[in-house]
This record gives sequence, C-alpha cells and structure tokens, in this order.
Amino acid sequence: MCGIAGLVSRNVRDLRSIFAMTAVQAHRGPDGAGHVLFDDKGNAGLWREQPDLSNASIGRLALGHRRLSIIDCTDSGHQPMSYDGGRYWITYNGEVYNYRELREELRRRGCTFRSESDTEVILAAYSVWGADCFSRFNGMWALAIWDSVEQCLVLSRDRFGVKPLHFCTQNGSLWFSSEIKGLLAAGTLPIKTNDQAIYDYLVHGTVNTSNHTFFDGIVAFPSGCYAVVSPQDLTVSPKAYWQLDLSAPAENLASFEQACDTFRELITSAVALRMRSDVPVGACLSGGLDSSSIVSLMARMTKGSLHTFTARFPEPEFDEGPWAQRVIDAVGASGHMSEPTEAGLISDFAQLVWHQEEPFSSASLYAQWLIMRQAREAGIPVLLDGQGADEILGGYRKFYAFYVMSLLRQGRVIDASREVLALLLKGDRGYWRWHEGSRYLPRVLRRHSFDMERLLRPTTHALSTTSAVSLGATPDIRQRQLLDLNRYSVPSLLRYEDRNSMAWSVESRVPFLDYRLVEFAIRLPVEHKLRAGQTKAVLRAGLRGIVPDAVLDRRDKMGFVTPQSRWMNGALGEHIEAVCLDSASTLDRWVDLRAALHVWRTASPSGREIGQSLVFRLGTLAHWLNRFKVSAS
Repeated sequence: MCGIAGLVSRNVRDLRSIFAMTAVQAHRGPDGAGHVLFDDKGNAGLWREQPDLSNASIGRLALGHRRLSIIDCTDSGHQPMSYDGGRYWITYNGEVYNYRELREELRRRGCTFRSESDTEVILAAYSVWGADCFSRFNGMWALAIWDSVEQCLVLSRDRFGVKPLHFCTQNGSLWFSSEIKGLLAAGTLPIKTNDQAIYDYLVHGTVNTSNHTFFDGIVAFPSGCYAVVSPQDLTVSPKAYWQLDLSAPAENLASFEQACDTFRELITSAVALRMRSDVPVGACLSGGLDSSSIVSLMARMTKGSLHTFTARFPEPEFDEGPWAQRVIDAVGASGHMSEPTEAGLISDFAQLVWHQEEPFSSASLYAQWLIMRQAREAGIPVLLDGQGADEILGGYRKFYAFYVMSLLRQGRVIDASREVLALLLKGDRGYWRWHEGSRYLPRVLRRHSFDMERLLRPTTHALSTTSAVSLGATPDIRQRQLLDLNRYSVPSLLRYEDRNSMAWSVESRVPFLDYRLVEFAIRLPVEHKLRAGQTKAVLRAGLRGIVPDAVLDRRDKMGFVTPQSRWMNGALGEHIEAVCLDSASTLDRWVDLRAALHVWRTASPSGREIGQSLVFRLGTLAHWLNRFKVSAS
C-alpha cells in the first residue's frame, strides 16, 4: 500500500513538481520515497528522496512513489522499480495477493527475480503477457508502467477500484496520482467545483457514481480497466480487462448444500490470500455477520494473537460491542475498542475532510477513522474488513423487497407470501417501513426528493439529468447488485475506507471483493442468497460451525452507524450551522441556505430529518470548499 504520482508531457518541461505531488501523500507511505525523472534524451535519474536541484530538471516523464512496506520490506522492494535492463519502470500502489503463484509460473517461462516483492512480479508479468497480465492478478492496485522501448505509459486499476487513481490533463501534460491532493500539489490546475457532482450530492447524497470528481477537470480512472497512453497525444482511453457477465447463467449447482461448500472454500481462500504479509495483520470487527465471518476464519489461520478493532457507543441502539465481544471470546482474539464522540468528530472534522478529499453524507465514517488510527497506534498496519458482502450476497433490506416483487411478477404468489410470512414471524417488520421503501418508488411519488429539491436554486435545478438511474428502476436483483458494485455503495465505501486507512498509514483489505467470490455469488440463484426470511443464506449456512451461532442468527442489521441525529441536535449541529453561515455566500450559489436551516430547526420530525441530512451535507461541503480553497465554476 502506497501513494503514487507521475506526469508525462508532449514537450520538455520542469519535472520538479513530482516531489510536491509525493510529499503531500506522505501519509500513504511513511517508509520512504522514490522518484525517477527522465531527461529530454530519455535517460533515467533515480532519487529516493528529493534532491537539491538548483537548476530545473528538464524532461518529459517523471514517476513518484511513497512507500508503506508490507511485502519484502527490504530495499529490494523500493519504487519506482525497473525491470528488463531498464526497459520497464513502475510506480504501484496495492497488493497482488497471488504474486507467489504468478512468480513461479513466470520463472518457468524464464523470468528471473532479484526481490521477493509483488511489484517485481507485476513487471515480469507485463513483460511476458502485456496488458493481458491484469486479468491474471488477484488483488487491489493502481499502477503506472513506462515502457521505454514502445514509448508509452500504461495505467491500470483493480477490478472494483479498491485503490484510487486520479488524472487530469493540463498545458500539454498528463498528471496522475493516488489522491486528488497530489494533482493539486502540482500547482498547474485551477481548483474549481464540478457543479454536477454537487447537485447529485445535495439532492441524492450520492458520491462517486461516475468517474467525475467534485473537482472540475479531475477524473477517477475507471476500475477494471487499463489504458495505453502515448506522450504524443496524451489521450486516456480506458479498456476493460474484466467485466461481470450477467448474461452468463447462474451457477448450476446441484443443491443449496453444494453452494454452501463452494462459498466456504472461496471465502476461506480469499481470506488466506489477504493474510499474506511481512508485517502484522488484524481485522476490523463490528460484531456483524460479515466482519465476524472474516475474524472467525482468520483465527483458524493465525499463529499467535489476532488483533481486532471495534467502535463502541454508550447508546445501546448504536452499540455492537457485545456482539463483537462474543466473537472475540469465541476465537480468543485480542480486542481493541474505541469510542467515537461528538466532541471528537468536531475536533477532527477538518482533518477528516482533508483526507477524504470530497464531501461525505454521513458521520458514520468517523467510527472507521478512529479504528484505523487505533490500529496504527497498536502497531497493526494491515486490516481485513467486510466491505462488499452486502452487495454480493443480498444483505441489504432492499434486496428482500426486490425478491418478493420478483416472485409476484413471476406469478409465484404462494412463494412470495411464504417469504413475507417468514419475515413477519421473525419479527422483522422493518423491511416494509415507509422510510425504508419509499426511495424505491418512482420519483414523482417521492415527497422526499421534492422536499430536498425545493430548497435548491434554479441554476442548481438545471443540473438535474434524466440519465440518472432511479433506485427503483432496476427491479432485477442481479442488475441491482451490479449497480451497487460498480456505481453506488461499493465505490463510495471503498473510497471512504481507503482514505480513512491511509490517513493513518494502514492497509485495508477486503476479502469479499475477491473477484472469484464475486463472480460466484452474483450468479447464484437468488434463493441461495435470500431464503426463509433471511439474507445471506449461503454465508449463514456455509460458515455454520466456524462463526458463533448467535452471530449467524442475528437479524438486527445495523451497519456502521453513529448517533448522528442526536449529535446534530447538539454541539455538532451548532458547529455545522456555524460553518455553513461562514460560507453562506458560496453555498447560496446552489441552495437557499436560510430556508434549509429553517426547515431543519422548525419542521416536523420527518421534515427535520430531511433538513438535517441536507444541512450536514452543506456543512461538509463548506468544510471542503474552505479546506481545499475551491472556487465555484
């Protein structure tokens, strides 16, 4: 896990900005820096730290790197790294977990290695297979490879975008960086708002639903793609090396029991691969089904004490600590507990915005922020987490609603009635609560959107697009899962987790997004995921005897939540309101700020909840505008 940066130019230019681009990302790689600058004749000069360059370093290409040592912590693993006599150079962030198997295959093809790093395996793989190598990797990555013979730059990102990669073009140069702040540090790009992103954020609370960012002109490189860039035209044309094929038939398994066996084999393999490390590995543990499954499997593979990290709250309705403790006791882990507080969030808000780089819609990510900080303080630089399980296994409430609707559309009224009855008998009426289901109605029937939108300025209303996908417009469950994986929940959750973890120099790994497991789970018959009133049926049955029964039988899904509503009625609300008022002249460009504050303070409970959501977003937006000194477009 690291931070990368680079630039390639049509014409010779001063390349010294590469040092500022990596310096601002030092939190991603505290264990060292590296830079390679190519002069106007293509000769490479390598520096581990910033040199004393009294004169401009003139050339067309520079690669930079900040290192967090995880695999092969020796000097042999330093980047940027070269291969094949200097033909190939790489700057790379992430881990390719199956690097050992790939290295053996490449050795049989005649490749030689001078390190134990996965970085060198990537270079060797590219030298043998070209861009076809990316589909052979099982891992998370964002990388750039320079081929000095073909004179091209290759960019690539993992299948689900676990690792970030951003780019922009300006003044005849292409710039790329792990984090947006790396691009801003180059000092060549005007820092302006992307008003379309702000509209989607204020009205829908969505972020990262496309490759565009909140910064005008800065683009996220798409996941599951690579691009070959020529310095002559600098065009970035991503090509997919992997896609989920929903046209393929569902896994034709003989029985539910066989599906459970296959699932158990795949998740066990995914966890084992992600425990490969030359430094200590721990886990996030909420006490929910997903993280408890990972911790229970890790405990069977760990020699010595397994460290887990949990956020706790004094309010019982938000606290999953007792459930986490059950798992800790069952597997003999060493549990670390942190407690997010309202005062702590207010104190950390500006720093949280700085690391997140774009506005966020909920205070829930603050709990994760504290967990990552505690892991670094405990000396555990790698954590496994449960992101992705809800999306691939139908864990959200909406999936059960879609399932029942699909049964009714098929005329399977008895089956639909049986599922509804099972839910009611289990005491889970929440699936049918209005506030849970109303957002899946057609937009014309949703008063929620109207209440939010009537506060917007006319120029902001004009940004509404008919191309936006309605949450209720895709009733097919597999299509909904695909949307969540590629466009909605997963991209946002992964961005939050990457920035939260890397702020504290911690590498986060997500076994449920092993592509083999995702392909298997998406293609399973729905009845293997939603069954007898339970979500994630194949996981619950497949890990029976490994995960404590009490956790497997839980029905009170909570998610990663904080007492945000309560805090917004206290000091946090006062802080957010003050920040909004300080930025009133800017925020009024998009929204009637005074009206929004009035709705929040005076409306009915349901209206106050809507107003609170908007005011929190406005406060975060104001923090972001101030922290990054962004001007309106």
